[in-house]
Amino acid sequence: MRGLALNLLLAVTWALFAGQVAVRELLVGFLVGFGILALFPRALGSAGYVRRSVATLRFTGFFLKELSLANVQVALLALRPRPPLNPMIVAYPMRLEGETAQTLLAATITLMPGTVAMGFDDERRVLYAHAIGLPGAAEARDSIRRVEDALLPVLTRRATPEVHP
Repeated sequence: MRGLALNLLLAVTWALFAGQVAVRELLVGFLVGFGILALFPRALGSAGYVRRSVATLRFTGFFLKELSLANVQVALLALRPRPPLNPMIVAYPMRLEGETAQTLLAATITLMPGTVAMGFDDERRVLYAHAIGLPGAAEARDSIRRVEDALLPVLTRRATPEVHP
């Protein structure tokens, strides 16, 4: 929170120096402030804030790309006379810990056409999901893993996603 507060302070300072407190000046000040925080992360104690902000932007881009691709794939399945739906339920062992992170993963894959999160096991270590349009369970797990890999840097202190063979 320290990085965000400092960024907001820099944005307001920029707007005041510009002589006009308007949305445009605050936005420019926020971007300039973020640039300053990114240039001097150790001195300003903003390394975590900058890393998480960049990770959030990356995740947003990843999600929009995956959402678009999934929409096209499901639309193509719907246009076929006999689509190869190949419905399946897969169990995915999660690396994310904490209810908020796991719920965000479940909500994210549910928003993408072709997959629906069904729930967790009793220990909240395994996510059960329904998927269509994929050749097999391994591909369904890989698609969930890609979403989890994109979420890990946003939700953890250190961005170190595991490498899967």
